[in-house]
Amino acid sequence: MTKVFIPFDQIRNNALKLAYDVYMTGFIPDVIYIPLRGGAYMGNVFSEFFKIVRKGERPVFYAAVVARSYSDIHKQDRVMIDGWTYNPEHLRNGDKILFIDDIFDSGKTLNHLVEVILEKGIPRSDVKVAVHDYKDIKYKDHLPIQPDFYCNKYDLEKEDDQVWIHYMSHELVGLTKEEQQHQYLEKEPGLQPIFDFINSHE
Repeated sequence: MTKVFIPFDQIRNNALKLAYDVYMTGFIPDVIYIPLRGGAYMGNVFSEFFKIVRKGERPVFYAAVVARSYSDIHKQDRVMIDGWTYNPEHLRNGDKILFIDDIFDSGKTLNHLVEVILEKGIPRSDVKVAVHDYKDIKYKDHLPIQPDFYCNKYDLEKEDDQVWIHYMSHELVGLTKEEQQHQYLEKEPGLQPIFDFINSHE
C-alpha cells in the first residue's frame, strides 16, 4: 500500500480551486453539508468562498452531519447517522445541496447521506458531491453515487494499488516514528514533547 501525505495548505488551496470550479459550472448550493470530521477543513474554505461571492444575495447555509461507516481502517461497518445540524426535513424542492468531504473511498457513507436527501424529494441533479480525493476502485462494484467534483483521482485497478492518504491538516493516527520525524518534527522540533506524549498512549 502506498502512503501519501497531503499538507494542510495544499488541501486549503485545492479546496479554493474546487469551490471556484463548482461555482463556474453554475451549481450554486443553498445548503453545504459536511460529514464530520473529514469534511470540515474543506467545508470551511467552501463556506468562506461562497460567503464572499454571494454577498448581498441569499446566503449559502453551512451545516454538518455526524455519520460513521468505518470501525477501523480495514473493516467497514454499517452507516450510522448521529445527527444533522440542519435537519433534511427542512429542505424544499428547488434547494441545491452540496456534500463536501475529504475522501471518497468505499463511498458507503456519502451514498447513504445522499440517499437520505433524495428520499426528501430532492432530485439527483440538485445534489452534488465534492471531495478532495476520489478513489475509483475498479475491482469492486460502484455504488450509485460517485463524486461530481474532486481534486485528485486514484484509479485503483487491483487491491495492491490501494493508497493510504494522510491529511496533515488534522490526522495523527497511523504515523510511524519515522513519519513523525520527517513530516512534523524536522519542520517543528517544538512538537517533540507532544509526540512523545502521544506515543506513550499508543
